[in-house]
Parts: sequence; structure tokens; C-alpha cells
Amino acid sequence: MQSQPVLVVDDAATYRKLLAGLLKKWGYEVFEAENGEQALAVLAERPINLLISDWEMPVMDGPTLCQEVRLQIQDRYVYVIVLTARESVEDLQVGFAAGADDFLRKPVNQVELQARLHAGERVLQLEAMLAARNRHLSEALRQIEQDLQAAASLQISILPPHALQHGPYYADWLFIPSAWVSGDIFNLFPLDHQAVGFYCVDVAGHGVTAAMMSVAVARQFLHGRTVDRFLFSGNTVTPPAQVVKILNERFCAQSQDVLSYFTIVYGVIDLQSGEGRLCQAGHPTPFIVSRAGVTRQIGDGGPPVGLLDDLSWEESDFQLAPGERLCIYSDGISECENPEHEMFGAQRLETLLASLNDVPVGGLLAQVQHELNLWRDTAPGGNAPAADDISLLVIERQSPCPPDGEY
Repeated sequence: MQSQPVLVVDDAATYRKLLAGLLKKWGYEVFEAENGEQALAVLAERPINLLISDWEMPVMDGPTLCQEVRLQIQDRYVYVIVLTARESVEDLQVGFAAGADDFLRKPVNQVELQARLHAGERVLQLEAMLAARNRHLSEALRQIEQDLQAAASLQISILPPHALQHGPYYADWLFIPSAWVSGDIFNLFPLDHQAVGFYCVDVAGHGVTAAMMSVAVARQFLHGRTVDRFLFSGNTVTPPAQVVKILNERFCAQSQDVLSYFTIVYGVIDLQSGEGRLCQAGHPTPFIVSRAGVTRQIGDGGPPVGLLDDLSWEESDFQLAPGERLCIYSDGISECENPEHEMFGAQRLETLLASLNDVPVGGLLAQVQHELNLWRDTAPGGNAPAADDISLLVIERQSPCPPDGEY
């Protein structure tokens, strides 16, 4: 077994040699220094964890040496025992404040010194165990962060591109996850040559579990147009309320052992006429901003998806005229709090978007993000994680649908 190294620091050579001989007899590997500066040089060169130092020394006294050890030796913990003839409580307070771990009165009692050294060794063993565990935790944390970064990249890859264009409908979005990954997902997509579909989903909770479920919901809409085609009834687009009911049946069946649900707005818009229908299931109420900056809400409420079997939902009809914008957002915006815990609110969002009715959609979204950052007291230009996932999808009808064959 390798002997434990100890550094003895004392300007009195006779006393230093006496201590060194005693420690060697007990099996320690002993190093010596006659003052604090020499001691620091030895500690810098050798992996010593036990230090016995006199209080009264020239050049650098014991408390100053303790302070320098704590400042300069960062790669390991050094257990410091200070030898002193001082007895006052004030002196002990000064020593402990400087970084000393223990004190012994001079002349030193051998039994007491041996006991204090054993106590120091136990502390050092615990420090070593703690350091090893911290290294393991740091490695695990780095791996988790790498996995979360990969998951975030995957989730971002399935978000729609910015500046979407399907026929006369242009869409863009704002997305600020509360963590690495988010439970919000959204899209505008072509159903057929007569209509486009859109959805905005907000899964309950945060983090990886919510993100995985949001991806699962997004896959339903992808497969619903290709594999099982539940977004269609024959050659007819399935009504939005029926689509939500199908989603509810599927996710209730999949999550019997885990309480997991999501809110959603799903709807369709006719390419030619701008007539639309949407179903609102627990999600904040969407609204339309007219060219004149007037807002009107669209939606009949309804429960979230995935909580209970045999639920049904209503639909709301709307008309999106050229120049008008359909705005769908998650409650991460309306419930966004400022430092005084006041919520941003749905009405403030409607008022803001109405005031930006003549601003291009991209600029509008940048302004919304700016206002939310100010509200959250986030640094200008920042994109710090919010308390909840934030998403906003804006769909604008730009012009009449082109003739058949040009879409």
C-alpha cells in the first residue's frame, strides 16, 4: 500500500525534524518546508493532500498559507492542520476563516496528532469519492446534453420551413422551446388540389416526453395523407372535428398507463374560396386579423385530446379573405409572465398583431418575439428558454388561387 504523503511546514528546523521523524515512523511519506512560500512550491510540484503547518512563521504565517492553498491548489483538496500555542476563540475563528481544517496545540500530543491525521485521511477519502462521483455525473450530464441536442435537432428538422407557400396561402412561425426540446408542433400542408390543412399542437408537460409525443402527433398527420388516409373520407376531406375524434381514440388507446394529453387546433381551408373550418380542442382560441386591423376569434373550445374516450368536438366555420391572417398560438404566449408574474394575456397578443396588420409576416413575428423578450425581461435579441413552450403560426391569404393547372 502506498504511503500517504504529508507536508510539514515549520521555520524551527528541530521541531520540523521531530515531527517528520514521528510521521515517518507511522508510515507517512514526509516532505518539509521552512516557510509558506516553500510549502506552496512543494504543493505545486507534488500531489500532497495533507499539510501540517505552524501558525507563527516568517515570510508567510499559517493563516496566510491556508488562504493561498485554497486559492492556488485547485486540482485537489488539501487538508490543513495548524499547530499553534494560541487558545483564544478569536484566533481559531481567524484560522478557520483562512481555510484551516483543524488545530492542534503545541507541544503536540502524539496520540491526538495521530487521531487528527486519521480524521483528515477519512475526509480526503470522502473528498476523493465525491470528486469521482462528480466526474461521473459530469460525464453523464454531457451525454444527456448531447442526446438532448440531437433530439432538438431532430425535432427542428420536422418543423415546417419558414415562409411556407401553398397556393395563395403563405405561412410563417415563431418557436421558442422552454427547454432543449418542446411539446409544441405545427404545420400548414396541402391536403389535395382543393384544400390545405393546418394544425397546432401543444403537448402537456415539458422536455423529452412531451417532445416525443408531439412528434408522434405530427406523424399522424403525415400518415393520414399517405398510409391510412384518415384525413380523407373517400375522396372527401375528413371534417376537422372527426379528425380530432380519431386522434383522441388513438391516443387514449396508446396511453392507458400514462396520463398524457395534448391540445390542438386542426382545420382546413379551401384554396379557391378561402372558406375554412377548424376544431379547437383545449387550445387557445385562434383569431383572424383583417386588413384593417380588426380581430375576430374563431373556435368553440372543447376538451383536450387523449384524456377520455368517447368525446366529441364541434367545428367553427370561417372565411379568410385576401390580405387577412389566421393566427394560432400556444398558451406559452398568453401565460408568459413578466418579473412581476403578470401574464402577457390573449388580448395583449391580439392587440399587438392587429397593430402590425400592415407589417409583413416575417417582420410581425420578429416584433412579437421582441415584445415577449421585453415582457420576460430577456436581453435584446435574446432567445432564452421560456417557462413554457412558445409557438405562433400565422397563415395569410395573399391573393386569389391561380387557375387550375398552375398550382
